[in-house]
Amino acid sequence: MTPTPIPTQVLEDLAVPRYERIRIAIQNRLAQQAWEADQPIPTEQTLAREYGVSVGTIRKAVERLVADGLLVKRQGSGTFIKRPDFSHSLLRFFRLRDVQGKPVLPAGVVKLVTRTAPDAAINERLRQAADAPLIHLQRIRLVEDTVILSERIWLPEALFSPLAALPLADFGNLLYPFYEKTCGQVVFSVEETLSVTSDCTDAYLGVQPPEPAVCIQRVAHNMAGQPIEYRESYGLPQHFRYQVKIH
Repeated sequence: MTPTPIPTQVLEDLAVPRYERIRIAIQNRLAQQAWEADQPIPTEQTLAREYGVSVGTIRKAVERLVADGLLVKRQGSGTFIKRPDFSHSLLRFFRLRDVQGKPVLPAGVVKLVTRTAPDAAINERLRQAADAPLIHLQRIRLVEDTVILSERIWLPEALFSPLAALPLADFGNLLYPFYEKTCGQVVFSVEETLSVTSDCTDAYLGVQPPEPAVCIQRVAHNMAGQPIEYRESYGLPQHFRYQVKIH
C-alpha cells in the first residue's frame, strides 16, 4: 500500500481533525527517520505529552498509521516501524529455480553506476523537475551464473548522489537496504506494471527486436509517498509465469 503523500499545509489547517494532523506529523517524522527501525517509537503517553494532546488522540493517529502499513504493534514490545520485504517480489512473475528445480533468490551484480542527464519521461515518474539530473544503474540478476534478469534503474541525483562515487563491488545483493545504509533513503512501497515488449535490446539477456521480452516497470516510494526509484526489469519469456488464486 502506498501511503497518501503528506501535504504539509494540512498540519496548520484547523478544519482537519486533530488526530489526522498528528498522524501526518508522525508520518513526516517516520519519513525523516526520526526513530531507529529496530527500536519502538515513543509510547502513546510520551507522544501525547510532546504534542500536547490526549492519549486517545495519539492512539487514533497511531492506529491509522498501523492500518496504512507504516507501523506495526508487537505485543509486549511496543510499536515499531514496519519494513516491507521486497527480496522475493520477482518470484511472483519469474520461474527462478536452480538445477534441482528448487526456488532460488537470484544474485544481483551492478554493472554500471553513473550520473546522467534528465529524462523527461523518467523525471515525470519520479516527480522531479524537468532539469533535475539522475543517477542511473544497470544491474543483472543471476542464477548459477546465468543472467535471468537485466535491470535499468533511475534515481533522483539529489537523493542518491553518494552512489555515483562508489566502486561497483561495494553494492550489496539487495539494493533497498543498501540505499538506506548509504543514502538514508527508505523504500516503503512499490507499484509494478507487467508487460511484454518486442522493442528490447539487451546484451546481458542476448535479446534484440523483434524477440519478445517480459518487462516489469516499478516505481518505489518512501514513507511520505514520494517516488524515489524507477526501475525496468527485463526477462525472457521462458522464465515467466503467471499465477493467481481466486476464492
